[in-house]
Amino acid sequence: MRRIVRRRLLAIAAVVVVIATSLALGEGDEGYGAPSNFTGGYSHFEVTMPEGALLAASSAVGSPAYHRHRVRSGSVTTYMLRVLNTGKKTAKVHLSVENVTDEWSANLKKSVVDLHPGAKEYVMIELRPGSNLPAGNVGAVKVRAKVSSGKSEEITLEAETTDKHKIYFISLDSLGQQYLKLNAKGTGWGKEGDWLMPNLRALLKESTFYPNHLVHLISATDMNHAVYLSGVYPGRLGIYSVQVFLKGFDGKGRPLLTSTPLDLMYWGPDGKPVTNIFNVVKDPAYGGDSNAFTAYSSGKGWVPEHYRNPVMGLDRIATTEDYPDYVTPSNHIHSQKDLVRAVLRMKFSKLPPNLVDWEDVYTINQTIEVVKNEDPDVFYILFGAPDSAGHIYGVAYDFDEWDGKDTPEDLTDDISRINENANRDAILKTIRNADTQVGRFIEFLKKRGTFEDSIIIVESDHNMETNSFETPHLQKILKKTGYSEKKDYYMLTLSQIGLVFLRKNDPKIVPALEKALENYRMKNPVTGREECPMIVLTRDEMRTGIDNATGMQATVPGGLYSEYYIEHPGPKEIKYPDMFLLSKKYYQLPVIGVGLANIGMAFLPVDLPPMAFFIGGHGGPSTQPSLLMIRGPGIPRGIAPTNRTYASDVAPTLYRLEGYKIPECVQGKGLPKIDPTMQ
Repeated sequence: MRRIVRRRLLAIAAVVVVIATSLALGEGDEGYGAPSNFTGGYSHFEVTMPEGALLAASSAVGSPAYHRHRVRSGSVTTYMLRVLNTGKKTAKVHLSVENVTDEWSANLKKSVVDLHPGAKEYVMIELRPGSNLPAGNVGAVKVRAKVSSGKSEEITLEAETTDKHKIYFISLDSLGQQYLKLNAKGTGWGKEGDWLMPNLRALLKESTFYPNHLVHLISATDMNHAVYLSGVYPGRLGIYSVQVFLKGFDGKGRPLLTSTPLDLMYWGPDGKPVTNIFNVVKDPAYGGDSNAFTAYSSGKGWVPEHYRNPVMGLDRIATTEDYPDYVTPSNHIHSQKDLVRAVLRMKFSKLPPNLVDWEDVYTINQTIEVVKNEDPDVFYILFGAPDSAGHIYGVAYDFDEWDGKDTPEDLTDDISRINENANRDAILKTIRNADTQVGRFIEFLKKRGTFEDSIIIVESDHNMETNSFETPHLQKILKKTGYSEKKDYYMLTLSQIGLVFLRKNDPKIVPALEKALENYRMKNPVTGREECPMIVLTRDEMRTGIDNATGMQATVPGGLYSEYYIEHPGPKEIKYPDMFLLSKKYYQLPVIGVGLANIGMAFLPVDLPPMAFFIGGHGGPSTQPSLLMIRGPGIPRGIAPTNRTYASDVAPTLYRLEGYKIPECVQGKGLPKIDPTMQ
């Protein structure tokens, strides 16, 4: 009875706080994914072409974003020509190609464009090298635009042959590989012709698939996307959180929080930048080419911000808030006020479906436009909707979780035994949509004629599981130690992730806090057993990877330990946690010190009460099992090695396949059956 009363009081408190937050945010807030008080600048409009030119292309010689496209002999690269009527009358613009390099061919898709004053149109041109040209051969074409008034402009486009393959990461944020086993309805096991995700199943046949694949702890967004790109563990990357990082404390002891800072991903005693695949493909010292071009398209606006620092080698970012001038802006951006209202509803009832499906549609729209215009050599494509949907709907791959109410054809009335506000029908619709968007991109590559020559990595950064709203009372537990949250330590917690930072250097604090947390017991919301709901890792345990309380190997040795941010931090660096708290299956931690990171509301003008908000969560060991399949030239098809693999094994495998030198910072090993050193 006391628990029910407490939950109702907390719910009332949540209503008050969320309404206050909604009012504080107002109507004209930043788009979905942007923290309300972030001043670092998510909103970027990248100029790639002269604004008043009759004829322009983003990577034309002399343009603001010029780069020489790289293309395999016999393949094709494309450019989108922007034709703009700068006059005051309707104009007929004639396009023509001139001076095509020997043994290269150019194909202009349209030669005449009719435009009203101020109107623009994009026209594709293909540039194709001969099939026997050696790597390093440079081809060019001159394109001329002419109007009846006599005005004429021309641009030059260049490309260079290469022996490297295009690399596309398709990352479905939080997608558990279990979804690949479901039937189209999502209520049973699938079979040929009856799959929930038919496009991924088709790709699976042509790929090497790793059924025992894990990401690293913390099993969350920011760190594991970076692991795939670098082959470096989260600890060495210094990425310990999602969107929210601690810089220190002001003179009054208040935390100085920052969102996705640029001073991350440094390692070693000297703080060298972590080398990732964006760097490698561009650096001749690793066998790369300075003309290589890299891109990141993301439904989660803050994630590519980790690469805003020029030392990270990323050339193009495309999100709802950040995009080049040739990309069509999204008209589906939710305001934070809309999201606050959705969170309020989530605490009391099921949310309706299709709230976030547009994210993945728009991500692929952007991705296709970037490929047509700039043809990146490495492209990281992040589908954000499966994760956002999982947080607000829960998951649907565990049949035992759901009571179908004896209406097998109607999933809308199904009730989860873990969280009654979960929505089985809605999450399945989101997963189907994600698969459809993957299919759109694969079909685009096939029609383009570059699919067979591309390496495609389909992966997820973690799994997702439905969580109960019951949470451990962390602040009460730690208060009993006699240490003060305002004087001795500081805590950030959300979903399945907790971070504890010491405010002063007292070696007695950590053991006392750890003991109190590990001795705490609560009733498992599903099994009813009394147990500790979390794993607690101190810095010593981060180094070994072993949780001393249970004796389990919680993570790979050094997986969460940062040599630089713990042992050699600079005076202005972020503060690294002294303890990690990671929930066990079915549990989540209350919101303390942050907003609702991972659905774009990490910073809110009003503190949320210490209670659980998410229906689905991730972060702990139970959400490490993830998706990985790789398809490309020379990669075995239709096999599924049972070896244990990690996200950090992907980058070194790609380096070896493509003939690049392995950077010193890499900690991953390689993938069996693909990596030549792992045979």
